[in-house]
Amino acid sequence: MTAEPSVAHRFADAFHARDADRVADLFTPDAEYRDLFYGLHRGRSGIRALFARMFDEGRDHRWEMATVVTDGTTTAAEWRFTFTVTGPESRGGGRTLVFDGMSVFVTSGALCHRYREYFDRGAALLAVGLAPDAVARVVRNRPAITVHRAEDAGSWTTTAGS
Repeated sequence: MTAEPSVAHRFADAFHARDADRVADLFTPDAEYRDLFYGLHRGRSGIRALFARMFDEGRDHRWEMATVVTDGTTTAAEWRFTFTVTGPESRGGGRTLVFDGMSVFVTSGALCHRYREYFDRGAALLAVGLAPDAVARVVRNRPAITVHRAEDAGSWTTTAGS
């Protein structure tokens, strides 16, 4: 008996097809997608717009899922992401980036309801060609550190400086 492909593998397949609609269709209508480059996107239309932009700003994308573990409602995947930046050389155009990270897909049925990812965003932004002060602004405006307090139990809200 062959197991149903994980949401991570279905996501990678849709991504490799460069089909923003197909990627968005893997998410619930009220899904949240937390991208460390582009920020929080809500709903299928927001997720579709994110991937349309991503495909527009890069080429030769590969999102290779290495280790994938699922418990039925949560899938965790270690991955290697590769892409070539398009656009002017002054904005990283022509640079190919390869970096490792991890994604967590929280599902509702066969669809992803919440997505979050982890990788060294600062190093990736520097590799694209952003100046260190620009990287500092990105990190300051969208911190990847989440501070949880007892009253925030169950929340993924970022609280900077708490």
